[in-house]
Amino acid sequence: CAMVATAASRRGTMRAAGRRAGARGTRQVTRALSDANIVICGANAAMLALGRWVFLPYQRRRVEAAGLPVQNGESHFAAGDKYAQEATGVLQTGDPAGFGIIDTLAWGSLGHVLGFAALAGASAANSGINVVPTWLN
Repeated sequence: CAMVATAASRRGTMRAAGRRAGARGTRQVTRALSDANIVICGANAAMLALGRWVFLPYQRRRVEAAGLPVQNGESHFAAGDKYAQEATGVLQTGDPAGFGIIDTLAWGSLGHVLGFAALAGASAANSGINVVPTWLN
């Protein structure tokens, strides 16, 4: 019984010492607006703007030029396919150009990819890793 009490008291002493040593460690400072946040937000804003004001009008013009798919000279909806009509309702955003939730998610994802690639490149360059291909030098 005495050995069990001695081992338990040693464990308690070690825990207390560990807590005291950890209390003297460095403090973590959290900032609401870090450099990484600014890079990711800027990349998202750029990609969303490109998607909304550059590529969406181009895509709409291409679809209009191609026209609706037809079978036997009439559109699928006119031929009786009730599911061929474009979906409305939940996915409508009220944007005058028709930039919907799917467009926002897709272009926002590309913005994140661009932002994280920029952060990875900057981190590699700061570490001394050459990220530029040799044929561009």
